[in-house]
Amino acid sequence: MGQAVTMTHPASQPRIVLGVSACLLADGEVLLVERGREPFAGKLSLPGGRVEFGESLADAVRREVQEETGLDVADLGFLRFHEAIDAKAGIHVVIAVFAGRLPAGAQPLAGDDAAALALHAVAGLQDMQSAGRLTDGLAPIVAQAATRIGEIAGIRGA
Repeated sequence: MGQAVTMTHPASQPRIVLGVSACLLADGEVLLVERGREPFAGKLSLPGGRVEFGESLADAVRREVQEETGLDVADLGFLRFHEAIDAKAGIHVVIAVFAGRLPAGAQPLAGDDAAALALHAVAGLQDMQSAGRLTDGLAPIVAQAATRIGEIAGIRGA
């Protein structure tokens, strides 16, 4: 019989990482966290992080939101995939982005690797993106989520 082969990746070898994030919207604002660790330390982004082995994307996004904001979110829908690539730094993250409404009366608190968090006007994100304050590609993702959430709200209200 053949011998079992174990595939290992040296820690220094670049690899693709699977992540999740949540675009939580309320009254024209989006909840953003300030990244406390590399990569992207100091940048504003959606709450999220890595998917753990054996964890579904839906479970991962709920866990990450809870860890970074203290919020329990249930009604999130898949929005799109996004990639964060910095080949020179050895970073390639594929992110499953989910979207939903910030729960009414929510009191988010920064936790885990979120240095801070705050609500930001969706209308001002493009200027923040141009100034380099956001992770790459964030403004169009939030705009897409705002449109989708608006469409969903319109359908539900009909």
